Amino acid sequence: MNRRILGRLAAGLTAAVAATMLFSGAAAAEPVTPELDADAAITKLLEAAEGDAEATAAVERLALSPKDTAAVDIALPGQIFQVPAYSDTGQGGPVLGQLYGAGIATNVNDEFRFGFFGGPGTIANEQPEGVGLHVVYYSLATGASGIVPLNENGKVVPTVLSSAPVEGLGDGLVVAAVYGNLLHANGPHDPILSTVWWPSLGAVLS
Repeated sequence: MNRRILGRLAAGLTAAVAATMLFSGAAAAEPVTPELDADAAITKLLEAAEGDAEATAAVERLALSPKDTAAVDIALPGQIFQVPAYSDTGQGGPVLGQLYGAGIATNVNDEFRFGFFGGPGTIANEQPEGVGLHVVYYSLATGASGIVPLNENGKVVPTVLSSAPVEGLGDGLVVAAVYGNLLHANGPHDPILSTVWWPSLGAVLS
């Protein structure tokens, strides 16, 4: 196992786990840690991305990247993806590299949604045309797959950009990857456009 990569992922997930504070008091289930078989997940996501050049390219980048992961205990309804995203504007440094954020899945009010949190500054409420994050997913329970945009800012949880509710996933494991780009507000300064070069990959329970 590549210790340097594992260290970067562990550091990224340690930072990401702090975001589970957003869900304190909301979870009734015992903590769960879905296992992620990255190679199998990527195979299914390539099938789900077929016909969409951008999604296919994103999943192919995952296939070529190191896929060591660090497991964390997470409590429903907020499940953080095991592999965080890296972007051209992520946090710098020898440990974090260009850590950008992580995908997440929520299940609030019986509405399963994908989401994302992270980036420099806050997620801008208005995104330019052609800019946005998407999730490609595959349900191992039902075989349902698809690509959905993340375009509902703060809809479920503050600071989290969410998808509309996703139907047809059944009860079981879902593999998913977040890719694309996103505009972030930067206080009095110009907004920052972040482009993901290493998508966030996760296995979550629907």
